[in-house]
Parts: sequence; C-alpha cells; structure tokens
Amino acid sequence: MKSLNFVHTADLHLDEPIRGWRGTKEEAWQRMEEYRLTFQKIISYVEENQVPFLFIAGDFLEHGHVSHSTFEFVRDQFKRISNTNVLISPGNHDPLRSDSIYLLEKWPENVQICSTKWEKHGFQTYNLNVYGRGFSDFSEPNWIVPPRIENEGYNVLLLHGDYHKTYTGSSYFPFCEQNILNLSIDYVALGHIHKATQYQLNNLRNTVIRYPGSPEALNWKETGTRSISHIRIEGENVSVQEVPIQTRTYERYILNIQGIKTKEGLLNHILQSEAWELRNGYHLIELNGRRDLDLKLDRYSCHWLSAQLLKEGFHAAHFVDHTKPDFDLAYYRAQPGVIGMFVQKMEKEIRNQPEKSNFYEQALYRGLDALLSKEKIMA
Repeated sequence: MKSLNFVHTADLHLDEPIRGWRGTKEEAWQRMEEYRLTFQKIISYVEENQVPFLFIAGDFLEHGHVSHSTFEFVRDQFKRISNTNVLISPGNHDPLRSDSIYLLEKWPENVQICSTKWEKHGFQTYNLNVYGRGFSDFSEPNWIVPPRIENEGYNVLLLHGDYHKTYTGSSYFPFCEQNILNLSIDYVALGHIHKATQYQLNNLRNTVIRYPGSPEALNWKETGTRSISHIRIEGENVSVQEVPIQTRTYERYILNIQGIKTKEGLLNHILQSEAWELRNGYHLIELNGRRDLDLKLDRYSCHWLSAQLLKEGFHAAHFVDHTKPDFDLAYYRAQPGVIGMFVQKMEKEIRNQPEKSNFYEQALYRGLDALLSKEKIMA
C-alpha cells in the first residue's frame, strides 16, 4: 500500500489574549505577531516538503477574539498550499457555533471544516479516509461513537478531545482506550493537551494516539521547544517526526542568590547560569534563597538587570523575587519591644497554622524588613 504523510498540529489559539504577560503593551502586540509568524512557518514547512495533508485538531482561532485581519492572514496562508488538503476539527476554544468564524467567512477550496457530527472525508488517491468532528459549543461532556469505519486503506480520526487510558470524565469530549480499541484506526490526531503526548494501543492496527502540543508557548508553563508532528504511515508502521517550529520559547529558571551582595554580582551569576544558553526566548528568572541585606531587589534593580541582559543578547527577561532577607531571627526574637514581640507572634502563627505557613512566613520577613527600615529612618 502506498505510503502516506501528513502534518498534525493543534492549539494555536490565534488572537487569544496573552495570559501572564509581564512586558509592555507594545511588547504584547509583538508577541501576538509572533503567533502569526509561527503559523506562517507551519505553512512554509508544509509547502517546502510538499505535504499533501495538514490536520488542525482544534483551538485554532480563538472564538470571540479572532479578528477579520487574522482571518485574512490565515486564508492567504492556506492559499499558498492550494495543493494541500487542510482539515480542521473545531475545539472548545473555537466551536462551530452559529457565530463561528468558520461559518461566517468563506474559506479556500482546499480547506474543509469538520461539522459537529462525525463525517467521513475520503481521498482515494492516497487510499485515505479521515473521520472528523468538531465541538458545537464550549464544552462537549459526552463521547459520541464514530460511524462505521472502513477496514481498508489508511484511517485517521481527527478530533479535539480529552483522552485517557481509562475513563475519567471531562467537559471536553472525553474518551478512553476502550472507546476506540476495536476501531480500524491507524492514527488519532488530537488537540487539547498543550504538551506533546503519545499513546499506542495494542490492537490489530497498533493505533497511535497523539497530541502534537501547542506549536508556540501560550503561558509560562509551556517552556522549551514547541513543535508540530510530521507523520508518515507505511503499511502497519507509523513514524513520528517532531519538527521544532516555535518563533520564541518561554524559559523559566530558579536561581539561588545566597551570598550575592550587589546587583552587578547577581548579573554575573545569571550570565554564568544555563539561562545564557537560550537567550533568544522570553526568560522568567525566579530568585530564591537568603538575600543579603545590602542587596535590593526593587523595581529599579530588576529593570536594570533586564536592561543589562538585553545588552548581553537576551530577547526579554523578567524577574520574580521569592528571596527572604537574611535576618538573624534568633537575635531579633530576643529583642525587647515591638520587634521581638512581632517575630515571636509570627513564628507562633507559623507553628499553629501550618496550612498558612507560607503566608505568615512572608509576613514575618516583610514586616521585619519594614520595622527595621523604620528604625533606621528614626535613628
């Protein structure tokens, strides 16, 4: 049987408002353009490799936010690959409602949008059948069994959903191994989970079930390389190539700064860390450990650090301060007056309410810092 190859992607979320953004509004606009650029790179990859199929498994265009300008951009990109069959399965972030952009706009002839009921798309030239469906609203709590699936040729299931080995329940078209174990499916092209994840069934076709992951990071949990999946099927063999595609990565680091006394020393410490190796992305540097009392990590200092890192080749760097001032608590606990009483009270709350210990510990250090600063000013 002739071999088959296709690109599988999902969860681009074009025009979704950026979550957890730490830069300026202007930088946020730039970030939105980077999401477009990543989609353009996907199209370029398909074009350059003459891939006959592009499957997009939902959460492609953010419902209620996607602009007409973005639609025109997407449409023009699809026209570049007019010889590629594009199939889109709407997800919970781009459901096929009456006000969906999938229904309100005219799409190129090579683009097919899966309806809210299972439907079969046959491609005889490639001996391929694609069975797809889309969300009708923002949630789909019930599994719907696909129609009769042919036992001949290559069969692909295209959907947005929540797969688990055993049934767990979900609002996002949940299904499990038992639901598809006996179906004559070679590959299940999924969307919804933003981390590339793959399963394989022990059935007659050794069905491969795959989430390609989001091709561009959408928040600080999605760190590192992002990719699309280039799938090749030949007979009973399914091979997966993860193709790095992101425009920029999100990188998150935890840095212990104990013993560092100046912001210059902290800058050198960062430059000597692994953060320097991946300087082309967005960096979130979380500082922890005991902070020397002479080292200030106020807004000015963090802005200075970010500016210096930009000069050193970083694209963007942001800081989160989890450090604790390096106070000698035993010394201050024994002091007469307000300071000693405050330390003792906070430590008592930490012991008596372990579930709130982080809150009271933070209050202890911030309060002690404020009390000591007030004493210095009065002196």
